[in-house]
Amino acid sequence: MKKVYLSGPMSSLERAEYRARFAKAEILLRERGYQVVNPAKFLICRWPLLYLLIGYHLTLLYDLWRLSRCNYIYMLPDWKESVGARIESFYAWNNGIYRLSESESRAINLKMAKWIARREKGEVPAPTHVLTPERK
Repeated sequence: MKKVYLSGPMSSLERAEYRARFAKAEILLRERGYQVVNPAKFLICRWPLLYLLIGYHLTLLYDLWRLSRCNYIYMLPDWKESVGARIESFYAWNNGIYRLSESESRAINLKMAKWIARREKGEVPAPTHVLTPERK
């Protein structure tokens, strides 16, 4: 199965905003037949107190371990503004984890950009759930 890791800014965004962006990207990738590893769903992101106890560096190590078990990485829009996403990108490049093809990334990025713009205008609520293959 094609397993893809989502990478993008989290620390610089409000919790609800980064969770919404990652959920939307997950939906778009699942529609294309990928199994998605969404770091916004990791236990550490769901329990902010756990993040405070463990800290940024151990959290990043855990993210890299999860990334190491994937075939691909998808970089969300504005990923270059995130130190963690740049580290994940560098790790993927050095360990033979491929980025999604330019055409595939471009198609998803276009949909993501339109969705983010509409969300910022207040036209679109955040996704409340992600469809799993069993629910389709």
